[in-house]
Amino acid sequence: MRDERGEETSENAIVWNVYTDEAQKADAQMTDGWSRSIDVLLVFTGLFSAVLTTFIIQSYALMLPDPTDTTNALLMQLLGQQFNASDPALVPLNRPQSSPRQVHWVNGLWFSALACSLSTALISMLAKQWLQSYLPNVSGSPRHRARQRQARYMHLQAWHVPGIINALPLLLHVALLLFFAGLVVLLWSVDLAITLVTWVIVAFAYILYFASIALPLFYAECPYQHPITDQLRMWIFPDRSVPSPPPIFAYSRRRRPSEEPAKIIYDARISIATFEDVVDATALAWLFNKSTDHEVVSTALQAIAGLPRDFSALRILRDAGALPLIEQGFQSCFHKDTTVDLKWHLLDPELAELYCRAWMKLTRGTAEQWPFDIVQPLWMLQDLNTHPDTAAIASCAVALSSFDSHMSQWELVAYLARCSAGELQLSQTTQCCILDSISECFVRWEMPVAVIEDTATRAVPVLLRMLHLTEDLPNSKVRSAAALALYIITSGGAIDLGLYMSEDKRRGEYCELMIEALSVIVEGPARFGVQDALLDIVGVELARLASPIVAQSERFPQRLRTVARSSLSKLYADGRIAQGIVPDSILADVLHLLFPPAYLSESQQSIFVTTLVETLETSSHPDITNWAVRLLEVLLSKCSLAVSQAFVENNGINAVVRAARAGAVDSRRLQIDSLRTMCAFITSTTNEYNAVGTSHPALDEQFDVLLESEFFDTLTSIITSRRWWLFEVSGHWLPAIVELCRIRPGAKVWPNVWKTFKEFAERNVGEDGYSETLAHLDVIRRVLGEEPQA
Repeated sequence: MRDERGEETSENAIVWNVYTDEAQKADAQMTDGWSRSIDVLLVFTGLFSAVLTTFIIQSYALMLPDPTDTTNALLMQLLGQQFNASDPALVPLNRPQSSPRQVHWVNGLWFSALACSLSTALISMLAKQWLQSYLPNVSGSPRHRARQRQARYMHLQAWHVPGIINALPLLLHVALLLFFAGLVVLLWSVDLAITLVTWVIVAFAYILYFASIALPLFYAECPYQHPITDQLRMWIFPDRSVPSPPPIFAYSRRRRPSEEPAKIIYDARISIATFEDVVDATALAWLFNKSTDHEVVSTALQAIAGLPRDFSALRILRDAGALPLIEQGFQSCFHKDTTVDLKWHLLDPELAELYCRAWMKLTRGTAEQWPFDIVQPLWMLQDLNTHPDTAAIASCAVALSSFDSHMSQWELVAYLARCSAGELQLSQTTQCCILDSISECFVRWEMPVAVIEDTATRAVPVLLRMLHLTEDLPNSKVRSAAALALYIITSGGAIDLGLYMSEDKRRGEYCELMIEALSVIVEGPARFGVQDALLDIVGVELARLASPIVAQSERFPQRLRTVARSSLSKLYADGRIAQGIVPDSILADVLHLLFPPAYLSESQQSIFVTTLVETLETSSHPDITNWAVRLLEVLLSKCSLAVSQAFVENNGINAVVRAARAGAVDSRRLQIDSLRTMCAFITSTTNEYNAVGTSHPALDEQFDVLLESEFFDTLTSIITSRRWWLFEVSGHWLPAIVELCRIRPGAKVWPNVWKTFKEFAERNVGEDGYSETLAHLDVIRRVLGEEPQA
């Protein structure tokens, strides 16, 4: 039984259950061993302290003044006075006695030994309590239980609990040494022979003791094992022991931004590790280093394949020796026939795939190459047609090991092309792996420009199709990976890939990456092999990005907004963004973003005006209408004859007039914008007419269409229906109407227009613009030659 592809380290992954089982066995063995050792120490400490106390009672008495000594001295003095002191019978016997200095040394050594012994008993009792609190009952998911146990284990190591427990016998051994030293000092002045025998026995015992500690340091198979030996080995020979991570206190529970300068090549080994990732990494490292069960080790190594892309503690796994074990595990999935043809035979393709993904996970962003001695099995796995996911993963490993060959990268693009065409079914994990491999290849490539451009021509259409297929899956990891790959390819690979290992980072900057990439494609679609159908996909994708740009304008820098506006203008003018192609709300946001329009040539302006008029005629969405009218106002202001002709020929006058009528019900602002747009058109055409100086057929036709339209009826009805700002009338509307009246004074509309504006001026006597309005009306009256009559 195996986990789903890509779920090897998920909440309920198998590896965490295996870890919990192995940890329970190891913890039980460890704590039971320590507990039994402490029990023995406590028993020995009690016996030793009792014996030592007996000796101390006798030696301590030697330090106190003895009343009988004074009595004996006085008696001897009295006898000496009564008898002849020269009599040998009366001379006291000289027995060997310890000097006061020796007595103090003996008591000092034995009291120190007693203190060490009792301290050993105290610390042993504390250690028993520590061991009881080390094994609490933890509930939750398998990964949560595994993390809790590994965190306790790491804290146990960080606070040096094993070292303290292992040092307890050493403290008792020091107490014994102090006792023997005191014994030798006590006997030194009493009997030299006994002293020498005792000293020889003690010296021999402690020579054997220190030898039992030293020999295992140099001979690993030596059976003279001692608790302190392992600690000494790590101190003296750190290169021979399994590397351990830095103390747990060195890691933060929150992610911290890198303090190192940005690097173009991402190296997973130098990332700053987070607390959770350190716990997971040390748990896996503990599992494949401590366990002797091949299945357990294999499970731990396979789980590395499921680590997230932004896993920050890969260095711990590498330093713990995971990479050589993974390569050995991969090799074990094959059998090499050495009898006849020396061929490799595949035994377990799914397990080989797991080892491949684990290898790529650990070597991502590094200069690590696939081992040469197992290249042939990797190629064999790459050609496995019956397991497409396995073959694709093997192709990724080949591509990441051969940056000097473009064929392996093209193979990855071919996999995505077949997948997007429906010819091949690949899991989401495999697709993401392929996309990430393509991104890294482009970042690290040093190939000729022609090869890079050819690869971009192959890859960009495929990536666009994948984005189109996942457009209804905004949270898809494939979509964010495809967007990043598209950006890297179109930008030439100038990116710090390490900044985009996090899925949150990719999704957070999805809009920025896509705007940059799609804008480059719009500027030169032929360069990337993008044609009509794919350019439509580009248009739809870029249009979708208009909404966040409009809604979160402060998030996007002005340069990016300008780039988006330029690309959207081209796509909109080409008809690739229109009603029916994108939703109305998105189209409204596109038009909002295009205001004011980017710089356009005269031919582009004509096409743009034509498209805007078509949008006005086909859409009833109020926001679309509002922004289309505003854009037309800007484009028709001081426009050329070709632009005004495009506006008239596509029925733009009637479209804007209908918008003005709709504004009478829906929006006062729409009415103003519609009238301004028409006045901008009139101003441009009259200026063009005046510049020509003579009658022009195209201009005459435009004037005829305007005068025959319902514009003036709509204008007069708007003026009489609402109260308008007089300066708007005199500053924007009347100047254009006056110029048209001068060119076409015989039109039937002028009497009614003059009367309507005259009545409007009389309702606003004294307001700003009143005198200018009267001046314009006087011009119309003089042009008409008499007082106009409606």
